[in-house]
Amino acid sequence: MSNKIWLMEGLSSQRDIIQGMKSFAGKMRTDITVYASHRNERNEILSVADFSLAEPKDAEMRLPFILSTVAEWDINAIHTGRNCLWFENHRKEIEESGVSLTTGASGPQWLEMADDKVTFAQVMEENHLPAVPSLRINSIEELQHSLSHSPFEGQQLCVKPVTGIYGMGFWRFDDNASSMDVFNYPEKRIVHPGQYIEALAGTPAFTPLVLMPYLPGPEYSVDILADKGEVLAAVARRKEGALQHLENSGEAFELACACARAMKVDGLVNVQTRNNNSGRPVLLETNMRPSGGIGYTQHSGVNLPGLFAFHKLGLMSKTEVIEMAKNDFVPATVRSVTDVIGYSTHLTNRLN
Repeated sequence: MSNKIWLMEGLSSQRDIIQGMKSFAGKMRTDITVYASHRNERNEILSVADFSLAEPKDAEMRLPFILSTVAEWDINAIHTGRNCLWFENHRKEIEESGVSLTTGASGPQWLEMADDKVTFAQVMEENHLPAVPSLRINSIEELQHSLSHSPFEGQQLCVKPVTGIYGMGFWRFDDNASSMDVFNYPEKRIVHPGQYIEALAGTPAFTPLVLMPYLPGPEYSVDILADKGEVLAAVARRKEGALQHLENSGEAFELACACARAMKVDGLVNVQTRNNNSGRPVLLETNMRPSGGIGYTQHSGVNLPGLFAFHKLGLMSKTEVIEMAKNDFVPATVRSVTDVIGYSTHLTNRLN
């Protein structure tokens, strides 16, 4: 049997995942072939795979492209980090070609639920898992009323879009913030509520928001490898300033794993928690895809992308993955630094 895995377009960590798989295969002295594809010219990603392909930009051409590629190159497993709902809705046709498909979810309903931060919080509470209190805001008038009659009395408020990634649109409200703070210190994500309302009034359409109490932290980002809700391996990153501390135990770690089980996640996903005013972790959100920082976790000795690839290709059983993740882990502290890599203007591994 061939050991061929195809990483279709993902988000910021696609390169790290490919490199993790290749380094793990070297460690295990087992040959696997990694294919990678993207809609855009991302040579810095595609160049590290064994073979690369250009994906069609037209979604109508995606299914024929997948089926023909699987047939031509005898692909065993596909992982995707983008367009996951589309893939779930076409899972039957894709898997009938003989390939396994990983989207991070066990069905489209889980992707839709995870994408709505208010619904996610409600479902977690129904599963008796603590989540950040979340109030859906559907208009400027509702936001103004909630700001003047806070549903979370005595706590600083923050807001972000109901759907979205990368923390885009997240802002903390501060009555003492000057009008220039948002321009001079945008990284602090602090804005005067009046200035925020004024900006909203100038937009053509209101995008639903989630209003929450601001939590003091620290924040945990837990990278998880799961098989249809069964957690096989996980590494937590406790974020404190520029440093991230890698852990595989503790209350936040266990809460994230319980969330992954409740969400029936499948593949490489990320769960985020943050400590509340009582010092207890609560769930923020689940990203049904690999995080941007999944590559950091290899500094703990646990190679999540490699374990994922070997499990999906049938090279390691669930028990072997669980045992290796437990035995290889060592606590570590990492710091992200700016780096530059050479960009190959021409790919020598492109198939199409």
